[in-house]
Amino acid sequence: MRKLLTHCVIFECLSMFVFAPIVHATNFNPQLILSDADLTAAQTMTVQDVQNFLNAQQSGIRSMQFIDEDGTLRTAAEIIISTANEDQINPRYILAVLQKEQSLITSQNPTQKQLDWATGYGVCDACSLSDPSIQKFKGFAIQVRRSSGIMRYYYDNLQANWIKRSGQQYLIDNQLITPLSNATGFLYTYTPHINGNKNLWQLWSQWFTKFYPDGSLVKADGEATVYLIQNGKRRPFLTRAAFLSRYNPDSIITVQPTDLSAYAQDAGISLPNYSLVRTPNDMIYLLIDDEKHPIAGSAVLKNLGYNPQEIDDVTDADVAEYTNGTFITAASIYPLGAVVQEKKSKQLYYIKNGIRYIIPSADIAKNNFPSKKIITLDLKQLAKFDFDPTKVVTFKDGTLLTTKGSPYTYVVSNGMLRLIPSDTVFNNLGYQKKNVIVTSEQSLVTIPMGDPLQDVVSKTQIAARTGV
Repeated sequence: MRKLLTHCVIFECLSMFVFAPIVHATNFNPQLILSDADLTAAQTMTVQDVQNFLNAQQSGIRSMQFIDEDGTLRTAAEIIISTANEDQINPRYILAVLQKEQSLITSQNPTQKQLDWATGYGVCDACSLSDPSIQKFKGFAIQVRRSSGIMRYYYDNLQANWIKRSGQQYLIDNQLITPLSNATGFLYTYTPHINGNKNLWQLWSQWFTKFYPDGSLVKADGEATVYLIQNGKRRPFLTRAAFLSRYNPDSIITVQPTDLSAYAQDAGISLPNYSLVRTPNDMIYLLIDDEKHPIAGSAVLKNLGYNPQEIDDVTDADVAEYTNGTFITAASIYPLGAVVQEKKSKQLYYIKNGIRYIIPSADIAKNNFPSKKIITLDLKQLAKFDFDPTKVVTFKDGTLLTTKGSPYTYVVSNGMLRLIPSDTVFNNLGYQKKNVIVTSEQSLVTIPMGDPLQDVVSKTQIAARTGV
């Protein structure tokens, strides 16, 4: 509950790359509960979406109707969406408040008290619910409309000095808080307690945070640091060179800070691909993707075309996240990897350290090795390399794919092809049509099929059914 209101009832580009300090934002950040984009995204759900959400949670209000302020009998879902559209406030926020204040989303048999004071609007921390001055706020529809409407009022009257806002410092529960968004300031204006707002953040994170497949490149809106989603965590690129040696800036997805904070932060990526490094014990490695390949002496360096002066001294921690790759010796063949094409059939292969891998199409070669020139070899030359036809190079994680004339779009994640089931999911995740590669059916069938992506509502429904 809250204190009674005493007044009337919100990487610009890689050339400006900023390398932020590592912060483990999966812990609750009292200075950023919701972004303004989170709070004002009024079109995130339809009436049917809200109804499906309530059904999935087996909420008692899913089948109830209430008298709205205009005297019309409406379902809970209809009131929530009508309110969200009128105030231009996210209906997901309304759902989270209903749960935070009176557990109305998960209560299967809510009491009249829960319904009458559904969002805690107008109720002070110590006052009685029978107080005559607050009876005008009693009732499910009134509660929903007032708790949403006050957020719109805050945005429209931001100049009022009693409204907490972004960039100002406030003492809340004996802790100095500087909201990083107006939305966060408004939440403290509505509920002037850290723990109450932490409860709302936890509900939001559980129900409505978007999850991006491995291989996604993301950055928070208004920030510059780019992260790679890998193994369910986010790895920041700590230098511009490290990013550009691996990825195209066009693939970056801009996300909300609250979505990004759902991922635990893992080790940063600071070294460019194909860096030559020396650790404190004088081991020299060539870094290729996620592997560190030991180099067997200066003669090998010369054969590879490297100058010893190109070696960068690093700490053990700098290369700790790299797995051990094959030892590069004078006998290693194409240790840096090469794209080759059989002279007669035009079949493409990738050769590295004497092993030959099939590349099903030119699209895949360009996706994985955009800077490598194709070398032409004949069958006799190719026969010198070990070959396993089951070893196939596929598209990189994070790649968006479709085929000509197909209505379906996929994303590659953990080497699996995952269907993006609708334009809504595609757009909600921040993907762009310009980044979708049109490839052949032959290329797609070489990639194992994974589970389709889910939007946040579907994910919640699945969790509610499975108990996960």
